[in-house]
Amino acid sequence: MTNFTDFLQSALQESFFNFTLYAIFGIAVFWLVWKGLKNVWRWRRIQPKSEKRKHFFSHDILFSFGSILLAGFLTALITLLDQLGYMKLYWDINKYGTTWGILQLFFLLFFYDAYFYWSHRFMHHPKIYRWVHKTHHKSTDPSPLTIFAFHPFENLIEFLPFLVLPMIVPIFWPMLFLWQTLDLLNNLFAHLGYEIYPKNWVRLPFFKYKTASTHHNMHHEKFNGNYGLYFTFWDKWMNTEFKEYKERFDEVYAFGLIESKNTKRKI
Repeated sequence: MTNFTDFLQSALQESFFNFTLYAIFGIAVFWLVWKGLKNVWRWRRIQPKSEKRKHFFSHDILFSFGSILLAGFLTALITLLDQLGYMKLYWDINKYGTTWGILQLFFLLFFYDAYFYWSHRFMHHPKIYRWVHKTHHKSTDPSPLTIFAFHPFENLIEFLPFLVLPMIVPIFWPMLFLWQTLDLLNNLFAHLGYEIYPKNWVRLPFFKYKTASTHHNMHHEKFNGNYGLYFTFWDKWMNTEFKEYKERFDEVYAFGLIESKNTKRKI
């Protein structure tokens, strides 16, 4: 990547790749879960009485396309800065030791979880929210189409650690890819609109600290609470977790039990 033309080509390639991800994890999963499995999974629906209107879907798709283009340029910028020697990204795991090569994934997850929590709360400040984060909150009942639906400024805020952290901390390229993959899957589950985690998840040792799908869905529905991304630590420490979170999670499975009994009676 030696000139602007090369950079532009790289940005467009990254944008196309991001569009492919959205086509698979956003649009395709939406049609599979919200349409194809609608009746089969209706008992897993977190907001069963919600009316999702078409203009919310079109809004999410429109802003997702903007996010895809911006993320493409930012990803190309990472590659450019790496080629110019400003990044500490590396391919040889022995360069900084195997231990760091493996453990850095946990560092990245916990660091970004803390960053997301506080930047997320910042974007809920009344003077900021209406101009930036409100775009993402248009969908009070999120779907897979919502996963990339951000205001450009919010997209930049969320992408910043992926851009800046490799300038400061040595990061193994495969771990960066794995981090981004796990982040995408977590984003999908958080906006799925259906509870994907097993029964009693919120009460199991260790696992209860991983956010379930209901956790972020409640944030879209009620706004001021459940700000966490991967984990519930910060919400618990800062007393911002909705008190009824566990009960709402249980309600999904309680509804499923009722549905199952009704189905048997019909048979």
